[in-house]
Amino acid sequence: MNTPLHHIGFLLLPQVQLLDFAGPSDVFNTANQIMVRTATSALTQYQIHLISGTVDKSVLTSAGISVQCDYTIYDQHIPLDTLLIAGSKADLTHEYDRAVLHWIKGIQPTVKRIGSICIGAFLLAKTGLLTNKKVTTHWQYAKVLQETYPSIRLTYDHFYIKDDNIYTSGGITSGIDLALALIEEDNGYTLASDVSRYLVVNLKRTNTQELYSTLIPADIELTPLVRKVKQYITDHLTQQAVTIAELADHVYMSERNFSRVFKKETGMTPGAFNDCVRIEYAKRLLESTTYSIVEIATQVGYTSDHVFRKVFVKLVKVTPTHYRNVFQSTRINL
Repeated sequence: MNTPLHHIGFLLLPQVQLLDFAGPSDVFNTANQIMVRTATSALTQYQIHLISGTVDKSVLTSAGISVQCDYTIYDQHIPLDTLLIAGSKADLTHEYDRAVLHWIKGIQPTVKRIGSICIGAFLLAKTGLLTNKKVTTHWQYAKVLQETYPSIRLTYDHFYIKDDNIYTSGGITSGIDLALALIEEDNGYTLASDVSRYLVVNLKRTNTQELYSTLIPADIELTPLVRKVKQYITDHLTQQAVTIAELADHVYMSERNFSRVFKKETGMTPGAFNDCVRIEYAKRLLESTTYSIVEIATQVGYTSDHVFRKVFVKLVKVTPTHYRNVFQSTRINL
């Protein structure tokens, strides 16, 4: 009996994120190897195709490694059941060749499912296929995606999302989570579980992508006013009460005007930003030290560990202890 074959294509643009397609490709190939080893011919095997989004079959990845694709979008009769769009630097500029957009829209009705990995969601959204769809992407670019394409329904806490036959995944290695989910969808839990065990990854991660995000942007993305406020809070972390009046005075503004301008530039109140700066620093202490929760609460200026835990859970969505268990430095307790 012939083994059913499912053709999966990865669309690659110049400066594509290597892990976006290499990770999921290995997941599908591992599934094939396990099926061969266990003689499960009734299950669906996978054929991987790399498809260049340019006329050149050679694509330079973000890692500086060139890969040779099997097809380009200009080839005819590419066998495809699933199309996955890997993220690339083009997604950060939103500058796409019209031929790529036309090809994706043309291929969509012919495939069983279509999806994106990481910031590949920008390209998929540009085609209009994500309109009114539930979507996720890399947490760092979620806000930009939502602002650029307001018709999508964005949530960045998921590692992957399915809406009808459209799939989107979160940041980079979330493509592995998506690949495992597709294997389970095609071939059942047992094979997906066997693949995850072989690759030493969780079949279903218990955390959310939100846990990996930062509460405030990098300094380079902040306005001069916000950078100055952040620095002041950082310099006074152990001070239990940095007031809005104190921050306003530091930047030579009235309290009312400061609050108005700050909210406009950050989308949050000075008080909320104050908590974000302190909790972000607390996260670093949880990752890199063995200080107790009580000690960390004191170091970031909270009156009690109870108050600290409450604010931490509100912002990070997990307890300080849970966060430490996930992210504590590998250098500790070796």
